Amino acid sequence: MKKSFLLLILPTLLASFFCSCRSTFLLKEDFSGDTPGSRPIQNVPGDPSGDSVSYRPVLNPRLTVQSSTVTAGKALVFSEANIPGATAHNQWLSFKGIVSNYTQPIWFYWTAKQRSSQTDLLIDIMGVQGLWVTRLKIRPNGELVRIIDYAAEQTVDVLGRLNPQQTHTIIISLQPTARKYNITVLGTLEGTTASGRTNLDVFAAPNPTAPMYSFQKPSIHFRYLDGAFNPTPAYVLEGVYINRRQPD
Repeated sequence: MKKSFLLLILPTLLASFFCSCRSTFLLKEDFSGDTPGSRPIQNVPGDPSGDSVSYRPVLNPRLTVQSSTVTAGKALVFSEANIPGATAHNQWLSFKGIVSNYTQPIWFYWTAKQRSSQTDLLIDIMGVQGLWVTRLKIRPNGELVRIIDYAAEQTVDVLGRLNPQQTHTIIISLQPTARKYNITVLGTLEGTTASGRTNLDVFAAPNPTAPMYSFQKPSIHFRYLDGAFNPTPAYVLEGVYINRRQPD
């Protein structure tokens, strides 16, 4: 069994917000089943059964599990190390949940810390049956933006600037049938406890009448843009979660 939910920033607020025995996880990855110094196990142990971490072998130099510097648990260092043979399609680090009912709301959330970043980090949130929820980007200066127009990625909505001295938590709540989502950001440099947006349109509309394919699972994907890479800068993930119910 995985250990209980890791300690997030703002412990008092988040303990009441996230921890609940009634929660139904589609993905629960706190790296507790991994060995420090290794890459993350791709078939995540514990409940739920069937969630996974997906990455191509070319990404191996960028992935290392370590003891967390902010909790008693473990974390995944996703570094900007050089990876020979990289293409536009084989650099994604993906966290995939189990298949969910299209009609049910889904919460995506993760806690991480940006470390001396030198290039943009893309983050894609995917639902089921062709639903592309949103694309976010974290810039080297910590600025978190929401991509508004896929065809013109310079058209963005600035959500705030992340504090490099502490972890941040990003929460996305999705209503698939309404094709709407909310986003909340905890840990911005401005000192606010929360910032975000509500009632946003999904990036690409789903097809609820299409077959439910096993590969169309709710998922969170991370990828660095091309640049001058070195192993010191990193995005350090403390935990990544997808939940079918709103945690209390």
